[in-house]
Amino acid sequence: MRPILDVADLDITIAGRCVVRDLSFAIAPGETMALIGESGSGKSMTAAAIMGLLPPGARIGTQARLRLDGELLKPEDEAAMRRLRGRAMSMVFQDPMSCLNPFMPVSGQIDEALQRLGTGAGRERRARLLELLAMVELPDPAAIARRYPHELSGGQQQRVMLAMALAAEPQLLIADEPTSALDATVQAEILALLKNLQRKLGNALLFITHDLAAAAELAHRIVVMQAGRAVERGPVPVILGAPREDYTRKLVSTRRMLAAPPQTQPAPRVGEPALRIEGLVHDYPARSLFGRAFRSLDGVSLTIAPGETLGILGESGSGKSTLARIAIGLARPSAGEVTLFGTPIARLARLDRALRRRCQIIFQNPYGALNPRLTIESAMREPLELLGLSGPGDRDRIAAALGDVRLGPEHLARYPHQLSGGQRQRVCIARALLSEPELLICDEIVSALDATVQMQVIAMLKALQARRGFAMMFVGHDIEIVRWMSDRIAVMHRGQIVEQGPAGLLVEAPQEPYTQRLIAAMPRAHTMTGEADEGGGTPHRDLAEPALG
Repeated sequence: MRPILDVADLDITIAGRCVVRDLSFAIAPGETMALIGESGSGKSMTAAAIMGLLPPGARIGTQARLRLDGELLKPEDEAAMRRLRGRAMSMVFQDPMSCLNPFMPVSGQIDEALQRLGTGAGRERRARLLELLAMVELPDPAAIARRYPHELSGGQQQRVMLAMALAAEPQLLIADEPTSALDATVQAEILALLKNLQRKLGNALLFITHDLAAAAELAHRIVVMQAGRAVERGPVPVILGAPREDYTRKLVSTRRMLAAPPQTQPAPRVGEPALRIEGLVHDYPARSLFGRAFRSLDGVSLTIAPGETLGILGESGSGKSTLARIAIGLARPSAGEVTLFGTPIARLARLDRALRRRCQIIFQNPYGALNPRLTIESAMREPLELLGLSGPGDRDRIAAALGDVRLGPEHLARYPHQLSGGQRQRVCIARALLSEPELLICDEIVSALDATVQMQVIAMLKALQARRGFAMMFVGHDIEIVRWMSDRIAVMHRGQIVEQGPAGLLVEAPQEPYTQRLIAAMPRAHTMTGEADEGGGTPHRDLAEPALG
Protein backbone atom coordinates (compact mmCIF):
# COMPACT_ATOMS: atom_id res chain seq x y z
CA MET A 1 0.00 0.00 0.00
CA ARG A 2 1.41 3.39 -1.00
CA PRO A 3 1.81 5.75 1.93
CA ILE A 4 0.02 9.09 1.99
CA LEU A 5 3.07 10.72 3.61
CA ASP A 6 6.63 9.45 3.17
CA VAL A 7 9.42 11.32 4.95
CA ALA A 8 12.98 10.16 4.28
CA ASP A 9 16.34 11.43 5.60
CA LEU A 10 14.95 14.73 6.87
CA ASP A 11 17.52 17.16 8.30
CA ILE A 12 16.60 20.68 9.44
CA THR A 13 19.18 23.29 10.46
CA ILE A 14 18.66 26.73 11.98
CA ALA A 15 21.63 29.11 12.14
CA GLY A 16 24.00 26.21 11.65
CA ARG A 17 22.41 24.12 14.44
CA CYS A 18 20.79 20.82 13.45
CA VAL A 19 17.34 20.64 15.11
CA VAL A 20 16.11 17.54 13.22
CA ARG A 21 18.54 14.87 12.01
CA ASP A 22 18.06 11.88 9.71
CA LEU A 23 14.32 11.48 10.38
CA SER A 24 12.34 8.95 8.33
CA PHE A 25 8.77 7.64 8.64
CA ALA A 26 5.68 6.90 6.55
CA ILE A 27 1.92 7.05 7.17
CA ALA A 28 -0.68 5.00 5.27
CA PRO A 29 -4.26 6.00 4.42
CA GLY A 30 -6.47 5.70 7.51
CA GLU A 31 -3.46 5.42 9.83
CA THR A 32 -2.46 7.62 12.76
CA MET A 33 1.18 8.02 13.63
CA ALA A 34 2.16 9.88 16.79
CA LEU A 35 5.35 11.91 16.94
CA ILE A 36 6.26 11.91 20.64
CA GLY A 37 8.88 13.96 22.44
CA GLU A 38 9.49 16.73 24.93
CA SER A 39 9.73 20.43 24.10
CA GLY A 40 12.62 21.12 21.75
CA SER A 41 12.80 17.59 20.35
CA GLY A 42 12.00 18.75 16.79
CA LYS A 43 8.37 17.61 16.51
CA SER A 44 6.83 20.93 15.44
CA MET A 45 9.78 21.69 13.13
CA THR A 46 9.09 18.41 11.35
CA ALA A 47 5.44 19.38 10.83
CA ALA A 48 6.46 22.85 9.62
CA ALA A 49 8.85 21.30 7.08
CA ILE A 50 6.13 19.02 5.70
CA MET A 51 3.71 21.96 5.35
CA GLY A 52 6.36 24.29 3.89
CA LEU A 53 6.04 26.63 6.89
CA LEU A 54 9.57 26.64 8.28
CA PRO A 55 10.65 29.95 9.87
CA PRO A 56 13.12 32.23 8.08
CA GLY A 57 16.66 30.92 8.38
CA ALA A 58 15.62 27.26 8.65
CA ARG A 59 16.98 24.95 5.97
CA ILE A 60 16.10 21.40 4.88
CA GLY A 61 19.02 19.11 3.99
CA THR A 62 19.56 18.43 0.30
CA GLN A 63 19.26 14.65 0.75
CA ALA A 64 15.77 14.89 2.32
CA ARG A 65 12.81 13.51 0.38
CA LEU A 66 9.22 14.37 1.35
CA ARG A 67 6.42 12.76 -0.66
CA LEU A 68 2.65 13.25 -0.45
CA ASP A 69 0.74 10.38 -2.08
CA GLY A 70 3.83 9.57 -4.14
CA GLU A 71 4.43 13.14 -5.36
CA LEU A 72 7.66 14.87 -4.30
CA LEU A 73 7.05 17.92 -2.08
CA LYS A 74 9.12 21.05 -2.55
CA PRO A 75 8.88 22.95 0.76
CA GLU A 76 11.12 25.73 -0.56
CA ASP A 77 8.65 26.45 -3.41
CA GLU A 78 5.99 28.59 -1.73
CA ALA A 79 3.72 28.74 -4.78
CA ALA A 80 3.67 24.95 -5.12
CA MET A 81 3.06 24.42 -1.38
CA ARG A 82 0.27 26.99 -1.30
CA ARG A 83 -1.67 24.92 -3.84
CA LEU A 84 -1.45 21.90 -1.51
CA ARG A 85 -2.08 23.52 1.88
CA GLY A 86 -5.74 23.43 2.84
CA ARG A 87 -6.48 21.01 0.00
CA ALA A 88 -4.37 17.86 -0.06
CA MET A 89 -2.97 18.48 3.41
CA SER A 90 -4.05 20.58 6.38
CA MET A 91 -2.75 21.39 9.84
CA VAL A 92 -4.36 22.13 13.20
CA PHE A 93 -2.22 24.07 15.67
CA GLN A 94 -1.94 24.04 19.46
CA ASP A 95 -3.56 27.39 20.28
CA PRO A 96 -6.77 27.93 18.29
CA MET A 97 -7.34 31.42 19.71
CA SER A 98 -4.12 32.70 18.13
CA CYS A 99 -5.12 31.15 14.77
CA LEU A 100 -8.67 32.52 14.59
CA ASN A 101 -9.36 36.11 13.57
CA PRO A 102 -10.90 37.80 16.66
CA PHE A 103 -12.75 40.33 14.45
CA MET A 104 -14.59 37.75 12.30
CA PRO A 105 -17.45 35.43 13.26
CA VAL A 106 -16.97 31.72 12.76
CA SER A 107 -19.06 31.77 9.60
CA GLY A 108 -16.81 34.36 7.97
CA GLN A 109 -13.64 32.43 8.74
CA ILE A 110 -14.88 29.10 7.39
CA ASP A 111 -16.47 30.84 4.39
CA GLU A 112 -13.08 32.39 3.62
CA ALA A 113 -11.56 28.90 3.49
CA LEU A 114 -14.40 27.64 1.28
CA GLN A 115 -14.02 30.56 -1.13
CA ARG A 116 -10.33 29.77 -1.43
CA LEU A 117 -11.30 26.20 -2.36
CA GLY A 118 -13.78 27.51 -4.98
CA THR A 119 -16.83 26.02 -3.28
CA GLY A 120 -19.82 27.33 -5.28
CA ALA A 121 -22.04 30.31 -4.56
CA GLY A 122 -22.99 31.85 -1.21
CA ARG A 123 -25.93 29.54 -0.48
CA GLU A 124 -23.89 26.43 -1.32
CA ARG A 125 -21.01 27.61 0.89
CA ARG A 126 -23.45 28.33 3.72
CA ALA A 127 -24.79 24.78 3.55
CA ARG A 128 -21.25 23.35 3.47
CA LEU A 129 -20.25 25.56 6.40
CA LEU A 130 -23.07 24.22 8.57
CA GLU A 131 -22.28 20.67 7.41
CA LEU A 132 -18.64 21.08 8.55
CA LEU A 133 -19.66 22.45 11.96
CA ALA A 134 -22.02 19.50 12.41
CA MET A 135 -19.29 17.10 11.30
CA VAL A 136 -17.02 18.27 14.15
CA GLU A 137 -19.94 17.69 16.53
CA LEU A 138 -20.65 21.30 17.53
CA PRO A 139 -24.16 21.77 18.97
CA ASP A 140 -26.47 24.12 17.04
CA PRO A 141 -24.13 24.88 14.09
CA ALA A 142 -26.18 27.91 13.01
CA ALA A 143 -25.73 29.58 16.42
CA ILE A 144 -22.02 28.70 16.57
CA ALA A 145 -21.54 30.18 13.08
CA ARG A 146 -22.74 33.58 14.31
CA ARG A 147 -20.35 33.72 17.27
CA TYR A 148 -16.91 35.28 17.52
CA PRO A 149 -13.89 33.26 18.75
CA HIS A 150 -13.91 34.83 22.23
CA GLU A 151 -17.50 33.64 22.69
CA LEU A 152 -16.42 30.00 22.34
CA SER A 153 -14.74 27.66 24.80
CA GLY A 154 -11.26 26.29 24.07
CA GLY A 155 -12.71 22.98 22.92
CA GLN A 156 -15.21 24.71 20.62
CA GLN A 157 -12.44 26.86 19.13
CA GLN A 158 -10.40 23.74 18.38
CA ARG A 159 -13.43 22.12 16.73
CA VAL A 160 -13.83 25.20 14.50
CA MET A 161 -10.16 24.89 13.51
CA LEU A 162 -10.77 21.23 12.65
CA ALA A 163 -13.78 22.18 10.54
CA MET A 164 -11.64 24.64 8.55
CA ALA A 165 -8.81 22.12 8.17
CA LEU A 166 -11.18 19.41 6.90
CA ALA A 167 -13.11 21.66 4.49
CA ALA A 168 -11.37 20.05 1.47
CA GLU A 169 -11.27 16.57 3.09
CA PRO A 170 -7.45 16.45 2.84
CA GLN A 171 -5.50 13.21 2.48
CA LEU A 172 -3.18 14.26 5.31
CA LEU A 173 -4.09 16.02 8.54
CA ILE A 174 -1.32 17.19 10.87
CA ALA A 175 -2.44 17.89 14.45
CA ASP A 176 0.28 19.73 16.39
CA GLU A 177 -0.43 19.46 20.15
CA PRO A 178 -4.17 20.02 19.53
CA THR A 179 -5.21 18.98 23.06
CA SER A 180 -2.35 20.13 25.29
CA ALA A 181 -4.11 23.36 26.35
CA LEU A 182 -7.48 21.65 27.02
CA ASP A 183 -9.06 20.19 30.14
CA ALA A 184 -9.27 16.43 30.58
CA THR A 185 -12.89 16.00 29.47
CA VAL A 186 -12.46 18.32 26.46
CA GLN A 187 -9.20 16.57 25.54
CA ALA A 188 -10.98 13.21 25.57
CA GLU A 189 -13.74 14.62 23.35
CA ILE A 190 -11.26 16.02 20.79
CA LEU A 191 -9.30 12.74 20.68
CA ALA A 192 -12.54 10.81 20.10
CA LEU A 193 -13.55 13.32 17.41
CA LEU A 194 -10.22 12.94 15.57
CA LYS A 195 -10.65 9.16 15.65
CA ASN A 196 -14.26 9.35 14.38
CA LEU A 197 -13.40 11.81 11.61
CA GLN A 198 -10.54 9.63 10.41
CA ARG A 199 -12.84 6.61 10.36
CA LYS A 200 -15.31 8.61 8.25
CA LEU A 201 -12.87 10.34 5.88
CA GLY A 202 -10.02 7.81 5.72
CA ASN A 203 -7.28 10.45 5.98
CA ALA A 204 -3.76 9.87 7.28
CA LEU A 205 -3.12 11.63 10.61
CA LEU A 206 0.21 12.84 11.99
CA PHE A 207 -0.44 13.47 15.69
CA ILE A 208 2.25 15.53 17.42
CA THR A 209 2.26 15.52 21.20
CA HIS A 210 4.34 15.28 24.37
CA ASP A 211 1.55 13.34 26.12
CA LEU A 212 2.21 9.61 25.81
CA ALA A 213 -1.25 8.73 27.14
CA ALA A 214 -2.96 10.83 24.45
CA ALA A 215 -0.80 9.22 21.76
CA ALA A 216 -1.60 5.76 23.11
CA GLU A 217 -5.31 6.56 22.96
CA LEU A 218 -5.26 7.72 19.33
CA ALA A 219 -2.29 6.31 17.40
CA HIS A 220 -1.49 3.03 15.63
CA ARG A 221 2.27 3.65 15.67
CA ILE A 222 4.62 5.89 17.61
CA VAL A 223 7.92 7.56 16.71
CA VAL A 224 9.77 8.78 19.80
CA MET A 225 11.98 11.85 19.26
CA GLN A 226 14.78 13.16 21.44
CA ALA A 227 17.06 16.11 20.56
CA GLY A 228 16.01 15.99 16.89
CA ARG A 229 16.49 12.24 16.39
CA ALA A 230 14.05 9.33 16.24
CA VAL A 231 15.31 7.14 19.07
CA GLU A 232 12.60 4.48 18.82
CA ARG A 233 9.63 3.60 16.62
CA GLY A 234 7.02 0.88 16.46
CA PRO A 235 3.41 -0.18 17.07
CA VAL A 236 1.76 1.28 20.17
CA PRO A 237 1.59 -2.05 22.10
CA VAL A 238 5.31 -2.66 21.49
CA ILE A 239 6.45 0.84 22.47
CA LEU A 240 4.34 0.83 25.63
CA GLY A 241 4.80 -2.79 26.57
CA ALA A 242 8.48 -3.36 25.79
CA PRO A 243 10.37 -0.12 25.05
CA ARG A 244 14.01 -0.73 24.13
CA GLU A 245 15.60 2.69 24.57
CA ASP A 246 16.33 4.32 27.94
CA TYR A 247 14.57 7.55 26.95
CA THR A 248 11.39 5.72 25.90
CA ARG A 249 11.44 3.65 29.09
CA LYS A 250 11.69 6.90 31.04
CA LEU A 251 8.63 8.33 29.28
CA VAL A 252 6.58 5.16 29.81
CA SER A 253 7.63 4.76 33.45
CA THR A 254 6.61 8.37 34.14
CA ARG A 255 3.03 7.67 33.07
CA ARG A 256 2.95 4.41 34.99
CA MET A 257 4.21 6.15 38.13
CA LEU A 258 1.33 8.63 37.86
CA ALA A 259 -1.11 5.75 37.54
CA ALA A 260 0.19 4.31 40.84
CA PRO A 261 0.08 6.84 43.72
CA PRO A 262 2.89 6.77 46.33
CA GLN A 263 2.59 3.92 48.81
CA THR A 264 3.60 6.11 51.74
CA GLN A 265 1.62 9.23 52.55
CA PRO A 266 2.66 11.69 55.28
CA ALA A 267 0.23 11.27 58.17
CA PRO A 268 -1.64 14.52 58.86
CA ARG A 269 -0.97 15.97 62.32
CA VAL A 270 -3.94 16.54 64.60
CA GLY A 271 -4.71 20.01 65.85
CA GLU A 272 -6.15 23.26 64.58
CA PRO A 273 -6.63 23.26 60.78
CA ALA A 274 -4.04 25.15 58.77
CA LEU A 275 -6.92 26.47 56.63
CA ARG A 276 -10.68 26.50 57.18
CA ILE A 277 -13.13 27.93 54.63
CA GLU A 278 -16.87 28.11 55.28
CA GLY A 279 -19.64 29.26 52.93
CA LEU A 280 -17.24 31.13 50.64
CA VAL A 281 -18.80 33.32 47.94
CA HIS A 282 -16.94 35.44 45.40
CA ASP A 283 -18.47 37.67 42.72
CA TYR A 284 -16.67 39.44 39.89
CA PRO A 285 -18.35 42.83 39.35
CA ALA A 286 -20.48 43.52 36.29
CA ARG A 287 -18.53 44.85 33.31
CA SER A 288 -21.21 47.35 32.27
CA LEU A 289 -23.91 49.47 33.84
CA PHE A 290 -26.67 46.96 33.06
CA GLY A 291 -24.51 43.84 33.27
CA ARG A 292 -24.67 41.17 35.95
CA ALA A 293 -21.99 40.16 38.40
CA PHE A 294 -20.34 36.80 37.72
CA ARG A 295 -20.33 34.38 40.67
CA SER A 296 -17.03 32.50 40.54
CA LEU A 297 -17.40 30.79 43.95
CA ASP A 298 -20.70 29.77 45.50
CA GLY A 299 -20.84 28.33 49.03
CA VAL A 300 -17.42 26.64 49.12
CA SER A 301 -16.44 24.97 52.42
CA LEU A 302 -13.27 22.96 53.14
CA THR A 303 -10.52 22.37 55.70
CA ILE A 304 -6.85 21.43 55.42
CA ALA A 305 -5.22 19.78 58.44
CA PRO A 306 -1.56 20.32 59.36
CA GLY A 307 0.66 18.16 57.15
CA GLU A 308 -2.23 17.21 54.84
CA THR A 309 -2.51 17.70 51.07
CA LEU A 310 -5.91 18.66 49.73
CA GLY A 311 -6.18 18.45 45.97
CA ILE A 312 -8.49 20.92 44.24
CA LEU A 313 -9.57 19.31 40.96
CA GLY A 314 -11.61 20.94 38.24
CA GLU A 315 -11.66 22.29 34.72
CA SER A 316 -10.79 25.80 33.57
CA GLY A 317 -13.29 28.33 34.90
CA SER A 318 -14.39 26.17 37.82
CA GLY A 319 -13.07 28.68 40.40
CA LYS A 320 -9.91 26.83 41.49
CA SER A 321 -7.44 29.71 41.09
CA THR A 322 -9.85 32.22 42.65
CA LEU A 323 -10.16 29.92 45.66
CA ALA A 324 -6.35 29.69 45.94
CA ARG A 325 -5.94 33.48 45.80
CA ILE A 326 -8.60 34.04 48.47
CA ALA A 327 -7.05 31.34 50.70
CA ILE A 328 -3.76 33.23 50.82
CA GLY A 329 -5.28 36.71 51.10
CA LEU A 330 -4.60 37.90 47.53
CA ALA A 331 -8.32 38.44 46.92
CA ARG A 332 -11.27 39.18 49.20
CA PRO A 333 -14.48 37.13 49.21
CA SER A 334 -17.96 38.59 48.81
CA ALA A 335 -19.22 36.45 51.70
CA GLY A 336 -18.16 33.56 53.89
CA GLU A 337 -15.31 32.94 56.32
CA VAL A 338 -11.64 32.14 55.73
CA THR A 339 -9.55 31.18 58.74
CA LEU A 340 -5.78 30.80 58.34
CA PHE A 341 -4.02 29.20 61.35
CA GLY A 342 -6.93 30.28 63.56
CA THR A 343 -6.94 33.89 62.30
CA PRO A 344 -9.97 35.14 60.31
CA ILE A 345 -8.66 36.84 57.15
CA ALA A 346 -11.76 37.34 54.97
CA ARG A 347 -12.10 41.02 55.97
CA LEU A 348 -8.39 41.86 56.11
CA ALA A 349 -7.02 44.25 53.49
CA ARG A 350 -3.72 42.34 53.62
CA LEU A 351 -2.09 39.65 55.71
CA ASP A 352 0.39 40.67 58.36
CA ARG A 353 4.01 39.60 58.06
CA ALA A 354 3.69 36.71 60.53
CA LEU A 355 0.88 35.09 58.53
CA ARG A 356 2.67 35.64 55.22
CA ARG A 357 5.68 33.78 56.57
CA ARG A 358 3.47 30.79 57.43
CA CYS A 359 1.63 30.60 54.09
CA GLN A 360 3.16 30.80 50.59
CA ILE A 361 1.89 30.32 47.04
CA ILE A 362 3.50 28.98 43.84
CA PHE A 363 1.93 30.05 40.55
CA GLN A 364 1.43 28.25 37.24
CA ASN A 365 3.83 30.29 35.10
CA PRO A 366 7.34 30.33 36.61
CA TYR A 367 8.67 32.73 33.99
CA GLY A 368 6.00 35.29 34.87
CA ALA A 369 6.70 34.81 38.59
CA LEU A 370 10.41 35.66 38.28
CA ASN A 371 11.69 39.15 37.45
CA PRO A 372 13.63 38.76 34.18
CA ARG A 373 16.03 41.52 35.26
CA LEU A 374 17.05 39.83 38.50
CA THR A 375 19.47 36.95 38.93
CA ILE A 376 18.17 33.88 40.73
CA GLU A 377 20.02 34.92 43.89
CA SER A 378 18.44 38.40 43.84
CA ALA A 379 14.98 36.98 43.15
CA MET A 380 15.31 34.67 46.14
CA ARG A 381 16.59 37.42 48.44
CA GLU A 382 13.39 39.43 47.94
CA PRO A 383 11.07 37.32 50.15
CA LEU A 384 13.72 37.19 52.88
CA GLU A 385 13.88 40.98 52.93
CA LEU A 386 10.11 41.49 52.64
CA LEU A 387 9.36 39.01 55.42
CA GLY A 388 12.04 40.33 57.76
CA LEU A 389 14.11 37.15 57.54
CA SER A 390 17.23 38.61 55.93
CA GLY A 391 20.59 38.21 57.62
CA PRO A 392 24.33 37.73 57.02
CA GLY A 393 23.89 34.07 56.07
CA ASP A 394 21.41 34.73 53.26
CA ARG A 395 23.61 33.44 50.44
CA ASP A 396 24.24 30.12 52.20
CA ARG A 397 20.55 29.85 53.05
CA ILE A 398 19.56 30.47 49.41
CA ALA A 399 22.14 27.97 48.13
CA ALA A 400 20.82 25.37 50.59
CA ALA A 401 17.24 26.03 49.41
CA LEU A 402 18.33 25.50 45.80
CA GLY A 403 20.06 22.31 46.87
CA ASP A 404 16.78 21.07 48.34
CA VAL A 405 15.22 21.32 44.86
CA ARG A 406 18.32 19.76 43.24
CA LEU A 407 19.81 22.89 41.73
CA GLY A 408 23.48 23.70 42.29
CA PRO A 409 25.06 27.00 43.45
CA GLU A 410 26.08 27.73 39.85
CA HIS A 411 22.45 28.75 39.23
CA LEU A 412 22.65 31.70 41.65
CA ALA A 413 24.19 34.05 39.09
CA ARG A 414 21.91 33.04 36.23
CA TYR A 415 18.83 34.87 34.93
CA PRO A 416 15.41 33.23 34.43
CA HIS A 417 15.79 33.05 30.62
CA GLN A 418 18.93 30.94 31.11
CA LEU A 419 16.96 28.18 32.87
CA SER A 420 14.56 25.56 31.51
CA GLY A 421 10.88 25.64 32.48
CA GLY A 422 11.42 22.89 35.03
CA GLN A 423 14.41 24.67 36.57
CA ARG A 424 12.44 27.93 36.83
CA GLN A 425 9.62 26.15 38.64
CA ARG A 426 12.14 24.56 41.03
CA VAL A 427 13.46 28.06 41.81
CA CYS A 428 9.89 29.21 42.57
CA ILE A 429 9.41 26.22 44.90
CA ALA A 430 12.71 26.91 46.67
CA ARG A 431 11.81 30.58 47.07
CA ALA A 432 8.39 29.74 48.53
CA LEU A 433 9.98 27.38 51.05
CA LEU A 434 12.60 29.89 52.26
CA SER A 435 10.26 31.16 54.98
CA GLU A 436 9.58 27.55 56.10
CA PRO A 437 5.80 27.89 55.59
CA GLU A 438 3.26 25.66 57.26
CA LEU A 439 0.87 25.87 54.30
CA LEU A 440 1.92 25.83 50.65
CA ILE A 441 -0.60 26.61 47.91
CA CYS A 442 0.34 25.22 44.49
CA ASP A 443 -1.74 26.63 41.62
CA GLU A 444 -1.33 24.45 38.48
CA ILE A 445 2.44 24.42 39.04
CA VAL A 446 3.29 21.62 36.59
CA SER A 447 0.66 22.11 33.86
CA ALA A 448 3.12 23.89 31.52
CA LEU A 449 5.91 21.30 31.93
CA ASP A 450 6.80 18.17 29.97
CA ALA A 451 5.71 14.82 31.42
CA THR A 452 9.11 13.73 32.75
CA VAL A 453 9.76 17.17 34.27
CA GLN A 454 6.27 17.12 35.83
CA MET A 455 7.10 13.85 37.57
CA GLN A 456 10.46 15.14 38.80
CA VAL A 457 8.87 18.29 40.26
CA ILE A 458 5.95 16.62 42.05
CA ALA A 459 8.13 13.79 43.41
CA MET A 460 10.58 16.37 44.74
CA LEU A 461 7.74 18.40 46.28
CA LYS A 462 6.28 15.30 47.93
CA ALA A 463 9.69 14.43 49.41
CA LEU A 464 10.11 17.98 50.76
CA GLN A 465 6.66 17.80 52.36
CA ALA A 466 7.49 14.47 54.02
CA ARG A 467 10.66 16.02 55.46
CA ARG A 468 9.27 19.38 56.55
CA GLY A 469 5.65 18.52 57.34
CA PHE A 470 3.90 21.48 55.70
CA ALA A 471 0.29 21.28 54.53
CA MET A 472 -0.60 21.78 50.86
CA MET A 473 -3.48 22.93 48.72
CA PHE A 474 -2.62 21.40 45.33
CA VAL A 475 -4.71 22.92 42.52
CA GLY A 476 -4.82 21.18 39.14
CA HIS A 477 -6.89 19.80 36.28
CA ASP A 478 -4.78 16.68 35.61
CA ILE A 479 -6.57 13.94 37.55
CA GLU A 480 -3.60 11.58 37.81
CA ILE A 481 -1.22 14.27 39.09
CA VAL A 482 -3.74 15.60 41.62
CA ARG A 483 -4.42 12.06 42.87
CA TRP A 484 -0.68 11.30 43.10
CA MET A 485 -0.09 14.37 45.26
CA SER A 486 -3.19 14.40 47.46
CA ASP A 487 -4.51 12.79 50.65
CA ARG A 488 -7.99 14.11 49.90
CA ILE A 489 -9.53 15.67 46.78
CA ALA A 490 -12.26 18.30 46.42
CA VAL A 491 -13.84 18.42 42.94
CA MET A 492 -14.99 21.86 41.76
CA HIS A 493 -17.55 22.63 39.06
CA ARG A 494 -18.98 26.06 38.27
CA GLY A 495 -17.81 27.57 41.53
CA GLN A 496 -19.04 24.81 43.82
CA ILE A 497 -17.45 21.76 45.43
CA VAL A 498 -19.56 18.92 44.05
CA GLU A 499 -17.69 16.08 45.76
CA GLN A 500 -14.79 15.58 48.18
CA GLY A 501 -13.20 12.64 49.92
CA PRO A 502 -10.08 10.45 50.18
CA ALA A 503 -8.08 10.68 46.95
CA GLY A 504 -8.02 6.98 46.11
CA LEU A 505 -11.69 6.40 46.90
CA LEU A 506 -12.85 9.46 44.98
CA VAL A 507 -10.96 8.42 41.84
CA GLU A 508 -11.87 4.72 42.05
CA ALA A 509 -15.54 5.16 43.03
CA PRO A 510 -16.80 8.69 42.24
CA GLN A 511 -20.36 9.37 43.35
CA GLU A 512 -21.38 12.54 41.52
CA PRO A 513 -22.14 12.55 37.76
CA TYR A 514 -19.66 15.38 37.07
CA THR A 515 -16.86 13.57 38.91
CA GLN A 516 -17.69 10.41 37.02
CA ARG A 517 -17.33 12.28 33.72
CA LEU A 518 -13.97 13.67 34.82
CA ILE A 519 -12.66 10.25 35.82
CA ALA A 520 -13.96 8.70 32.60
CA ALA A 521 -11.82 11.20 30.67
CA MET A 522 -8.62 9.78 32.25
CA PRO A 523 -6.42 7.62 29.99
CA ARG A 524 -7.77 4.07 30.22
CA ALA A 525 -5.66 1.36 31.80
CA HIS A 526 -4.87 -0.38 28.51
CA THR A 527 -3.25 2.73 27.06
CA MET A 528 -0.31 2.46 29.43
CA THR A 529 0.01 -1.31 29.56
CA GLY A 530 0.44 -1.88 25.87
CA GLU A 531 -2.92 -3.54 25.19
CA ALA A 532 -4.50 -2.73 21.86
CA ASP A 533 -7.50 -0.45 21.66
CA GLU A 534 -10.51 -1.37 19.61
CA GLY A 535 -9.55 -0.42 16.08
CA GLY A 536 -5.99 0.34 17.20
CA GLY A 537 -2.87 -1.79 16.97
CA THR A 538 -0.92 -1.79 13.74
CA PRO A 539 -3.31 -2.24 10.83
CA HIS A 540 -0.65 -1.37 8.25
CA ARG A 541 2.04 -4.01 8.69
CA ASP A 542 3.67 -3.09 5.39
CA LEU A 543 4.50 0.32 6.88
CA ALA A 544 5.83 -0.89 10.23
CA GLU A 545 9.21 0.43 9.11
CA PRO A 546 9.56 3.70 7.17
CA ALA A 547 10.37 3.88 3.49
CA LEU A 548 13.93 5.08 3.22
CA GLY A 549 14.32 5.26 -0.53
